[in-house]
Amino acid sequence: MHRSLRFIAALLLGAAVGCQNEGLSPAAVHPSFATGAASASCAANPTVTAFDDTTLRAALASAHPGDVIAVSGTIEVTADDTIATDNVTLTCATPGSGLVARGLEVVDMITVLARGVVVDGLVLDGSRASDAPWFAFNDGETAFAQDVRFTNNTVTCTLFGACAFVAGGTGAVVSDNQFQATDAFTGVHLQANGPDPNVVFPIRIDGARIERNTIVALTPSVGVRFGAIRPFDADNIVIADNVISGPWRNGISTTRLSHSQIQRNQISGAVVDGIRTSSFGGVLRGAAQNLFASNQVSGAGRAGIFADRACSNQFASNDLRGNAGDLGLFLTDTTGANVVAGVNDGVVIDNGAFDCDGDGRTDPNIITGGVTHHQPAPPDTSSATQPRRQGNPQPL
Repeated sequence: MHRSLRFIAALLLGAAVGCQNEGLSPAAVHPSFATGAASASCAANPTVTAFDDTTLRAALASAHPGDVIAVSGTIEVTADDTIATDNVTLTCATPGSGLVARGLEVVDMITVLARGVVVDGLVLDGSRASDAPWFAFNDGETAFAQDVRFTNNTVTCTLFGACAFVAGGTGAVVSDNQFQATDAFTGVHLQANGPDPNVVFPIRIDGARIERNTIVALTPSVGVRFGAIRPFDADNIVIADNVISGPWRNGISTTRLSHSQIQRNQISGAVVDGIRTSSFGGVLRGAAQNLFASNQVSGAGRAGIFADRACSNQFASNDLRGNAGDLGLFLTDTTGANVVAGVNDGVVIDNGAFDCDGDGRTDPNIITGGVTHHQPAPPDTSSATQPRRQGNPQPL
């Protein structure tokens, strides 16, 4: 089923026409930057070994809980490979084995609709798919992805699409992968979802962990609100020890994030902001009661960290040197009650003037160390985004 039939109308923000190159052989688009994540190990005794698209699809369709399905060699896939059985593992039979999308008829190369599914140790080239190399979906009615794991994979992201996409379902783990993107719309993207249009985002992505990934953009990403890592509507998640480089629109772009930890990430070369909160229109809150600690951001086009609609967060021991205008941290007038300490050699601008607790009084930000100024935010002067292909729903 095409994703546009599965998403509720409230999630669709519109789309326009894009294009991708046609006529490339699988060998021509095989990932060149690596042959697999260093820590990956292949299955010694898989339940089934698949050597082609037909046997792989049959193995997934007939799988039982606990089965291990191994891919041998490079398989060209011609349609979405769907995993709808709980606790199935899809992995490699030999190092460097994996899947390559033939063309736009492949929407999401691997679609996960079940609990406890693991995809590990594969080389995935989704550049010619129409949405993402890996998609996990939970609508609470027909799809129940939860506690899914995407680990130790080497991924070529989809042109004008995503690198990895989770829509609904708690406990997702995306770790120890290598992602490479060209003209990506968004990177590792996690958002809440749900089947009831009368309830806003009832199925959340709480408890997710995005750790130790290398996420490289070779060309500027094209989603205005998005970036290399984009969590939307989540509580108690961890984004840690990732290395993000190249001209992603933003390094980490969060909205409606609470009680979470963003720590020890290295971000370089973001077009706009290294880390930002509330990258979304309207009045949605950006971040509350999160810890942003020991992150290193350099080369951002506006700010190391840009905080908007943010209350009661802690910004501690971040190294924000070497961003545009030496701007380390910018707190807009919709922030309050944030604690800032240990910003290394970056300017801190505090325009905080927000009543976070609703008592009618402004809750000031508390800043120790660094230099504090009050001034307008520097504009986002980067070029406008390119549109996404018509027919594909846009992530939030």
